[in-house]
Amino acid sequence: MGLEWWWAPWQLQLFGVLLAFYHVTEFSLAAVFMRQQLSWSSWLITKPYCLAMGTGLLEFWLESWLLPRLKQITSISFLGLAIAVLGETIRKAGMITAGRNFTHTIQAQKNPEHQLVTWGIYRFIRHPGYLGWFLWSVGTQVLLVNPICAIGFALVAWRFFKARLRYEEALLVNFFGLDYVNYRARTPTYIPFLS
Repeated sequence: MGLEWWWAPWQLQLFGVLLAFYHVTEFSLAAVFMRQQLSWSSWLITKPYCLAMGTGLLEFWLESWLLPRLKQITSISFLGLAIAVLGETIRKAGMITAGRNFTHTIQAQKNPEHQLVTWGIYRFIRHPGYLGWFLWSVGTQVLLVNPICAIGFALVAWRFFKARLRYEEALLVNFFGLDYVNYRARTPTYIPFLS
């Protein structure tokens, strides 16, 4: 084992591309659809997020150094890339379909122009933004063949979305009444154990 473990392998390069694409497209779509709310926070880079991604990089480097063969399982990396790309596609399809109805923050009061979006990808997935981010974040760690962070990201994201869905869906029932109740009954989230 020489010093080759420090050099950025192809998984890290793809990880960087995935992160850059995610943040640039989030900000760009916010500029198009959420211009009134556009700010530095539209990049979606927070301290907890940086801590999580930093932990993922730390796991990658430690395991590359201590267990280099683990990082050479390319089939797992390609699976992670596919999961991340699928998640990114689902999330961005949700943002584009919802247009001005999509926001990065939960709206506690109904905007008069706010519509219940049930067409496009929303016809099949109730919260494509959440499912997409869940898949994308876990996929980035599977790409890096980070077993600890892949499980950790899945658990933390699941807990976050469990609480967020409970709150947001109560608001949506309040905003849209029976229309939302019926939509919720027929359209799953596809996030495990969060119907």
